[in-house]
Amino acid sequence: MAEDQSQKTEEATPKRLEDSRKKGQVPSSKEPSTAFAFLVLASIGFTGAGEFMIERFAALMRDCFSGRLVVDLSPGGMQDLIIKIFSDVAAIVLPIAIPILLIGVLATVMVTGPVFSFETLKPKFEKISPMKGIKRLFSTRALSEFVKSLVKLSVISLACWFSIVDLLPLAIASVRQDALSIARIAVEGSLTLVGLVAFIFFFIALMDVIYQRWEHAKSQRMAQKEIRDEHKESEGDPHLKGKIRQIQMEQSRNRMMSDVPKADVIITNPTHIAIALSYPLGSAGAPKVLAKGRGKVAEKIREIARENEIPIRENKPLARSLFKSVKIGDEIPEHLYEAVAVIIAEIYRIKAEGNARA
Repeated sequence: MAEDQSQKTEEATPKRLEDSRKKGQVPSSKEPSTAFAFLVLASIGFTGAGEFMIERFAALMRDCFSGRLVVDLSPGGMQDLIIKIFSDVAAIVLPIAIPILLIGVLATVMVTGPVFSFETLKPKFEKISPMKGIKRLFSTRALSEFVKSLVKLSVISLACWFSIVDLLPLAIASVRQDALSIARIAVEGSLTLVGLVAFIFFFIALMDVIYQRWEHAKSQRMAQKEIRDEHKESEGDPHLKGKIRQIQMEQSRNRMMSDVPKADVIITNPTHIAIALSYPLGSAGAPKVLAKGRGKVAEKIREIARENEIPIRENKPLARSLFKSVKIGDEIPEHLYEAVAVIIAEIYRIKAEGNARA
């Protein structure tokens, strides 16, 4: 069962945010791209594109009102008319549409960062579920979108009203002027309106970005149990890690015990510690520790030694030193040579005497 939203009081972890980002869940707002689009439109008046638009618009008006677009209604004539209208409109629109498209993409990337995810395109039952749809319809997000749309509509309507009232005298006076003057008044008036709308949209975009980031952070909050589970997943379950460590130690101990029969002597203290030493006759190196242990492990080493008739010698100081200072598989240090040599010499002497009697 999912955690209750009231229990999700902790800030999202970096891993949670990264996982959400991979799924395409990022704080996104459409308002910056809209604001930049209006800004591009408004800035056209300060570039050569604005004058170009005025001239093309005036030419289109002259064609419409001078009868140049009147053609026969045959299929060929209608085709020529459609191509003419579309080419004239495209010449006016494309210089605006392409920058708006590029600026819109750039503005979105500025807000969300580069996000590439097909997760949101996957079909999900929640998207077609009527109950889920009703919940989304009355959710906080839906309410905020409704309020935002209402504010935008109201502000743009007021801006249009004041712009029209301001341009109305010029529009009435332009009836007696040529097509170029009419086009100039229409385009410049439209660009002024667009500039005002762009300023309003920038303010709306700023507020919306702040709200969307707050809403996203709120939706990504985690319960303490989720944080603990994530920690276990990333760091590993302590119980599982302990069990793995125990198995590894047991395997290592079994390998160590399999080397005890190869030992030449077992040094003990006498019951708590046992060290199995090997020093093959004629070896160029120092004696080597094959196995060591305390408690039950030491008892097992002694048991294997008795089964394999390996000599066991008690030497408490030497046993403690070997146990503390020498790792399994390593040779003994130089300062213990003498003590170990005495024991090994005794072992070989006893073996030699036994062989002589045999």
